[in-house]
Amino acid sequence: MHRDTALLAFSKRDFWLCMARAFAPPATGTDYLEAFQNALPDDLEAIADEIGLHLGAEIADLRGSAATLGDPMELQKLYAALFLTPPTPVMINTGFYLDGGIMGDSESGMSESYARHGFERHQHFRDLNDTPGVQAEFLALLFEKAGEKGRAGDDIEARAHLAQAEAFLSDYVCRWITPFLRDLETVSRDHGVNAVYAHLARLIWLAAEGSVAAPEVVEIKAGMASLPTGSSRGIGALTAEDLAEIAFRLQRDGLTWDHVAQNDGWDDAVFAARCARDESVEAVH
Repeated sequence: MHRDTALLAFSKRDFWLCMARAFAPPATGTDYLEAFQNALPDDLEAIADEIGLHLGAEIADLRGSAATLGDPMELQKLYAALFLTPPTPVMINTGFYLDGGIMGDSESGMSESYARHGFERHQHFRDLNDTPGVQAEFLALLFEKAGEKGRAGDDIEARAHLAQAEAFLSDYVCRWITPFLRDLETVSRDHGVNAVYAHLARLIWLAAEGSVAAPEVVEIKAGMASLPTGSSRGIGALTAEDLAEIAFRLQRDGLTWDHVAQNDGWDDAVFAARCARDESVEAVH
């Protein structure tokens, strides 16, 4: 995989790590509040440039809202008022937006995805698997794996992890982020609540929409001129053989691969041939 593509994956990892920490229950120390007010928007500004998203206006609004928080307890009270204290105006368990309640199909589906990738929640996450923070940390793991594989030159494995990240975004995040954001904006507007979490949710909305609209598994524009025309090594459109190999490896590892078959260039015959080749190798052994 081209070096620029691996760097992009690492930048996306950093974005989702920022979102994971931002949506974790806030700590009590003044150093946490200072990081929330300054380091978080500073990091997001740098990352936005790296991943090609125009987030400047929203990050400025985030910085402004965060600056009005006078002490760590104020941030904790805000988090509790929005997400924890009945009647909660915003559901931190996104299964409510996907399934109408907790412990539904989406939560179990996320849990299965986490288990397949050996993902263990950070100790600061004590809620169910469907909170924004946990999902963001899982996405960070997938993008980190893609970056590591890409940096090592394993293009196919890197693309498989990118495909899994895109599928997770499409299956879950893109489905709950709009009603989640709408609830945050409503309570901020109608009740004069600090809008800092609404701004954070809008960043997730923009990142999720931008990622699905231009997934790396189909096209990566960075460094396009450095590879031959038609090359599929991290830059151009994937070939049928590339797609078949990605789908085969995902299927082999018990992961979903239907989304790969939806890409332009998919060929059922090429995929069948790839599966048959593996079966013939197993028969020899």
